[in-house]
Amino acid sequence: MTVAQWIITAGAVVGALGIIFHTVIKPVIKWGTRIEQAVSLVESNMFKNGGSSMRDAINRIEERITFVEAYITKPD
Repeated sequence: MTVAQWIITAGAVVGALGIIFHTVIKPVIKWGTRIEQAVSLVESNMFKNGGSSMRDAINRIEERITFVEAYITKPD
């Protein structure tokens, strides 16, 4: 192979790797980052924080249902 052929081959390989990176690898990395952020947000809502988390809302609903259930089964 001549020097020109080596340069052309190297350019083709670098170009192909660039296309693969931008069309496959980069979107997968972005997707993984978005998934990680979403999971982090959901995870942060699973712990009590004084009233505004999903866990606090579920606990309030559970308390209300228990109160209503007790009222229905044993009315005063």
